Amino acid sequence: MYLVDCNRRLALIDTGGGGGIPRVLENIRRMEFEPENLEIAFVTHCHYDHIGGNHELKEATGCKLAAHEADVYGIENLGEMSLYDMAMERGLEFEPANVDVILTDGQHVRIGDVDFEVIHTPGHTPGGICLLIKEKNITSIFTGDTASAQGKLGWINGPGCDLPTWKNSIKRLLELKPDRIFPGHGVFVLSGAVDHLKLLDEKMNAPWINIVTTLG
Repeated sequence: MYLVDCNRRLALIDTGGGGGIPRVLENIRRMEFEPENLEIAFVTHCHYDHIGGNHELKEATGCKLAAHEADVYGIENLGEMSLYDMAMERGLEFEPANVDVILTDGQHVRIGDVDFEVIHTPGHTPGGICLLIKEKNITSIFTGDTASAQGKLGWINGPGCDLPTWKNSIKRLLELKPDRIFPGHGVFVLSGAVDHLKLLDEKMNAPWINIVTTLG
């Protein structure tokens, strides 16, 4: 989950697994922002650990929820692709929320002074997206679960996962040559992001990746 300061207007990337929104609002205030200035929450994909705070956040701030149309059903109905059964097994329960803004590849969403470019990166889920922003010749990409730092592999056998498509999405991110990446899990990268993506690309295309179907 990332908060982006768009010159006092705010954007959030993903909303977590649910249950943590009071702390999120507290942290926003601690940074001397107002939660009411949260204009939009981008959802990078429909898995429960990225959508769990959708309903509570919208109720608390009035923000709009934005996602790619291919993942809308999972988000709004907590369908199979949301992995909500897994969430409940881990003691998490939350209400779904409606998506207000349907995102498409190449779309630009401007919040305050910041322009977010939507990059459709299917594979992890059909409607997975990344968000690209440019500032002072620096290209940053919020990668959701499409790509992690240090070439770490994500879950590759979930409902809706398509490995060949995911491989293509990684190559597309490489073509964008980002300076920084901000993944949905693990550490973020403030320089040399292309090297991390190259390592991931190599791992995704190694022969053994076609055999691995579960995580340990």
